[in-house]
Amino acid sequence: MPAAGVTGLETADAPPVSSSRVAHWRTDALVLAIATIVIRIPAFFAEKSLVFDDGVFASSARAMRNGELPFRDIFSSQGPVFLPLVWIADLVGFRTMDAPRLLSVAAGVLLTVAVYSCARHVTTRGNALLAAGLVTTSGSVLWVTVPVNADGPALALSVLAVAFALRYREEPRLRTAVWMGLAAGGAVSIKALSVPALVIAGLVVLLSSRHTKAGLRTGVRDAAVAGGIAVGVYVVTALPFGIADVWDQSYSYHQNSRRVATHEGAFRKVLDTLWDRDKLVVVALALALITWLVRFIVRRREGRLAKGSGDRAMTVVVAFLVLWVVMVVGLLVWEPAMWRAHVVHLVPPLALLAALKPPPWKVLLVAGVLTVPFAIASNTSILWPGGYTGQQAALERHLETFPSDAQFISDEPGLVWRSGHDTPGNFADTSYQRLDDGSITQRSLVKAASAEDVCGVIVTSPVHFGRLGGLPDALALHDYHPVEFGDTITLYERDTPFCT
Repeated sequence: MPAAGVTGLETADAPPVSSSRVAHWRTDALVLAIATIVIRIPAFFAEKSLVFDDGVFASSARAMRNGELPFRDIFSSQGPVFLPLVWIADLVGFRTMDAPRLLSVAAGVLLTVAVYSCARHVTTRGNALLAAGLVTTSGSVLWVTVPVNADGPALALSVLAVAFALRYREEPRLRTAVWMGLAAGGAVSIKALSVPALVIAGLVVLLSSRHTKAGLRTGVRDAAVAGGIAVGVYVVTALPFGIADVWDQSYSYHQNSRRVATHEGAFRKVLDTLWDRDKLVVVALALALITWLVRFIVRRREGRLAKGSGDRAMTVVVAFLVLWVVMVVGLLVWEPAMWRAHVVHLVPPLALLAALKPPPWKVLLVAGVLTVPFAIASNTSILWPGGYTGQQAALERHLETFPSDAQFISDEPGLVWRSGHDTPGNFADTSYQRLDDGSITQRSLVKAASAEDVCGVIVTSPVHFGRLGGLPDALALHDYHPVEFGDTITLYERDTPFCT
């Protein structure tokens, strides 16, 4: 496929990739990776839990350091690949305080390079850099590629699968389909929201061959191989933890959760999140649409609407990207509990759409100068986060006075993690849904708190652990007494020799 052009999914074999193109590819990937890391450095070293999941999964990493296993000892709301990847990142980071966040930053790098790779297959080098730049600076992407979060790795692997599929289109090889299957399996074994991207990848492979009987058979075979490998990845990674427990905690748990918003409310939340966190992507996409409309009107007036192969190919690419967006929106609106982090799955296809046929670079530059300050203002809390303040800071300092091997249970696990202490694995995730579905009850919490090395239970909200009305009296039977930090935070501190 020519480096500066676009070919359709039905085209003949592409010419060999030139050595200069490979060199540009590697150089661009290195520059993008460095830029991605630099942008994330302040948040990586943030001295507080950036979001609830940051504390949940970092606490899970600490539990794994103690030999506790996902799904068996540690409640895991994500697929069977996720916590093992967190364990690897924690190990690579020498099990330091911020080591678990390495997975998210690595996911940010992989996602950025994968988007660049996808764009490089369907548009010019400059446009590919634009798409990657929009993604790596996206607020939604930043929020899932610095805090420990499952959406970042899942999205990165799913877009990588699409990149492999586009590579397969250029040069159909079974080996490439195998790599695509591995990436797809890793993605869906973290988060089901990866499915729309994987559907697109599968369709690309199916439609890659020429319209001949032999070519169609090859496409079907290789797509089936990729799909089989993806399923195999899930099964193989779930087996050690027990498939029933994995399915119950990572899938049924979410489907049985109470609906957070109506379908209409969820759709509004998607739009609000995109505008709040992803202004650069939204503005770039709007400019691309305006540019297309202007060019269409001009060509119509000049009678130049006859479509060539390039136009047909671009139509196919746009159709695939729009289908990707529609499927993600459908899932976001349908899922019972849609959180703002989930909106990130829309960013890659929207950025690719914006970069296919952007306006002139001068227009983009002016738009960027006008939009960047507002984008930064909307995302300051993830670009330059501070530490804990007020009641939370006072609690953190107090927790640091306890023995290093003391454990604490909290409805905000990040407070325990940032104090340098561990949480029992089954209470690393203390989300509202676990109280709603009865997997955390007053009885189970008090039972865990009665263990010798647990020295405190932290209540930060009246609608979280605070809803367990008989908790203070039940804890008092195990030598706990309340210590208040301001109006909202209470530490039920234990009076035992181990804890003092």
